[in-house]
Formats: sequence, structure tokens, C-alpha cells
Amino acid sequence: MLNELLVIEDADVHLSILRKIAVQAGFATTGVNSVDGAINVLRRRNFECITLDLNLGERSGTEVLQLLADMRSRTPVLIISGSDDHTRDVTVRAGKILGLNVHPPFSKPVDLALLRQTLRQIAADTDRQRLVKASIR
Repeated sequence: MLNELLVIEDADVHLSILRKIAVQAGFATTGVNSVDGAINVLRRRNFECITLDLNLGERSGTEVLQLLADMRSRTPVLIISGSDDHTRDVTVRAGKILGLNVHPPFSKPVDLALLRQTLRQIAADTDRQRLVKASIR
């Protein structure tokens, strides 16, 4: 079963690159370019991983983190943002306080090899969890 990744990114070039790297790491991808788009798709579908830009036009990716917390999501979240180190770190800490599974942040420009490796690890962890759940049934 193919893992599903939601890419939340408002810059078309970055969205395209992130989706390409995700496919290389073994994910099927869905891309959205706004907070509203993310909220709509997250209310209808489940994903094995989410990448999240913090600056989404007039709105902030932190709104998406709040929705995920309200949903009690344990989906791994990768913050990928051009914001400064302090802002990224504070956002990750806030996500953890909200009980989210937020990984260390990526700055832009993204280290594509590290992102690919991180996504492959998340996919492998997800596959292992599926096997454990299937063997318990």
C-alpha cells in the first residue's frame, strides 16, 4: 500500500519540488497551496505524513497545526519554511506542546537529500506499524 503525503506549500515551484522528492521517497502526494485547502482536505482524508510551510499568503501554517491538534492527529509533520531559525524552532515546540508528531524543521532552500532520507524513514516506520497492526488482528 502506497503511503500518502500532503504537501502544504503556496509557492508553485516549491510545491512541485516537494512532491517530486516525496514520490522518490515512495509517497503518493496531494498538494494544496493555502490554509483553507489544507483544512478542507484534512477533514476528508488521512495521510501518513504532512509537509507544512509556515507562510501561506496572508495566513500561517500554525492554523493547520491547531487543526491537527484539535483532530488529535499523530501524523508526522515536517515544517519546511523560509522563516528564521527561531520562528521554526518555536513552531516545532508549540506543535509538540499541542501533542503533535512534529519533526525537526527544514529551512529553505531545502536540503533535498536530507528531506528524501527523512521521508523514506517515515515511510518505513509507517509500513512497520501497519505490519504490526495486521499481525495483531
